[in-house]
Amino acid sequence: MVFLSLFWTTILGLGITYSLPQVKIFLPRSLFMRTSIRRETAETTIEIYLDLEWSGLSKADTDIPLLDEIIRNLAKASRFDISVKARGDLPTGDHHTVEDVAITLGSAIAELTKEGIGSSTVPSGTCLAQAVVRLGEPGYSDSFEFEADDLGGVQLENVTHFMRALAYNGNFTLHLKAVGGDDWQKVEALTLALGRALGRAARDD
Repeated sequence: MVFLSLFWTTILGLGITYSLPQVKIFLPRSLFMRTSIRRETAETTIEIYLDLEWSGLSKADTDIPLLDEIIRNLAKASRFDISVKARGDLPTGDHHTVEDVAITLGSAIAELTKEGIGSSTVPSGTCLAQAVVRLGEPGYSDSFEFEADDLGGVQLENVTHFMRALAYNGNFTLHLKAVGGDDWQKVEALTLALGRALGRAARDD
């Protein structure tokens, strides 16, 4: 709700003063819960649309299968609508694309959220992952390890870079932990737990 207050208006030079009633303009809250961001660097072009108050729909087009899956998991679990289109210098590796998607998505989250706390614990197979989020205070810590070097077109060390960049650019504290399971189960459980924690934090009144 936006208040436009018009109490006293004086016409300069004439000394005439009018007393006007207060005018209230009501705008839907949803207008302030969505944003679009485009980020271009020498290595990547990222376009993101984020709506915090919708149904968890996603559209991921990054040319990196695991990154697309991460985005879909975050949208589904948070119930945010997320659309990501990314083009990067993939012949040199996935690092720039993965990190720049996280930076841009984090910037969108920071634009739309101010404070709130949320947490979630999610299983995937024999893996159990936990995510804890506090909006408005950037920070990051994790406790999990991957066995392989890469999965689905992503160097798995870049999953950690993604999470850290998302938290710091999203202006939220993120604690992540995962035990058990294989690499795929860890990525799935971690991203679903993070999505649920973000969604709960964004709706924490």
